Amino acid sequence: MVRRPMWRLVAGTVLAGTASAVLAVPAAAHVRVDSGGELSKGGYGLVRLVVPTESDTASTVGVTVTIPEGVDLTSARTLPIPGWTATVEREQSGDGQRVSRIIWRAADPAQGVKPGEFGVFTLSAGPWPEDVDSVPLPSDQTYSDGSAASWNEVVVNDGIDPEYPAPVVTLVDGSGHGDGHGATTTGSPSAVAASDSGSDDHAAAAASGSASAEWLWQTVAALALVLSIASTAAVIVLLRRGHVAES
Repeated sequence: MVRRPMWRLVAGTVLAGTASAVLAVPAAAHVRVDSGGELSKGGYGLVRLVVPTESDTASTVGVTVTIPEGVDLTSARTLPIPGWTATVEREQSGDGQRVSRIIWRAADPAQGVKPGEFGVFTLSAGPWPEDVDSVPLPSDQTYSDGSAASWNEVVVNDGIDPEYPAPVVTLVDGSGHGDGHGATTTGSPSAVAASDSGSDDHAAAAASGSASAEWLWQTVAALALVLSIASTAAVIVLLRRGHVAES
């Protein structure tokens, strides 16, 4: 005979697991930097920002990336996105100017990144700092219904992910002066491709890899949800049998 307190313990454990599996799904779908390439300290290169739409009803219509103080990028170019405009903003820094923000906007909400989809926003920029291993890129994501999400929290403790983590560019040792070295932007809406002649191929490959990652994540999440529901159903059956046995 199954004792009632044990039913409650088992049921509580399974239901908690189900809730954890369900709640973990949106947390995994955050704005991030694609890890398909590496940037050299002091060099120039491509950064691909993968932006999934988390809303079930609204499309992503804007992405704003803020370059942290102390990261003096003198060059930034954006890869054209059909139906979108891009603006590179600058500010005075020392004797020159630095890139302060990069803003993408959908020209029409119908051109936004729809629910269940993700967008890849690519820029070629530099020079990246020589004295750090990574650079966070706080990002704001706006939706067609007027809501917004700020991905601006920096990881403080290894192994503990914040709720809204900022995308991070990883830098490696080496001399890299590739994409966009010496290039300048006007600060006006930009539809300039990266100077690397193979940038379109790289972006396509990044999108393909990101699509595979999204598919894998969605499959794992769906499987976890199915298993949790099955476990809950099994507990309900167990509870009913135990109740009959006590009767």
